[in-house]
Amino acid sequence: MAESIKDFLFENVGSPVEEQEFKLERFKSPFKIKSLTADEVSDLRKQATKRVLNRKTHKYEQDTDENAFQDLVVAAAVVSPNLNNAELQESWGCIARPEAILKKMLKVGEYTDLSEAIMDLSGLNTDDSSEELVEEAKN
Repeated sequence: MAESIKDFLFENVGSPVEEQEFKLERFKSPFKIKSLTADEVSDLRKQATKRVLNRKTHKYEQDTDENAFQDLVVAAAVVSPNLNNAELQESWGCIARPEAILKKMLKVGEYTDLSEAIMDLSGLNTDDSSEELVEEAKN
């Protein structure tokens, strides 16, 4: 079957970004989250990566702080509330640190649930088959 380039044009496919509401019981209004594109995730990974000197080889290596990366991904995907809002930042004591607000606002389980919803919406969560394969390999 011959492919048509038209099948891949933006106007025929639409934006890869989706939005949805995510309700947490403690908050009157739902959070609004969006999916992230591969380009956005790549930029966030760069922000969480530093060059460090390996003392054994005396060469610089890339070191990604996975926790910082996760925090950046979650913050970037939250559309509402606006994590850059000065009043919100002052209220939670996180001036100019939008990625830190959510960790102060949310209980650990809420943060995990929000993070998983964002990963699912962005297509970053695969099914649990990879975990099952690890368990299978151990046995």
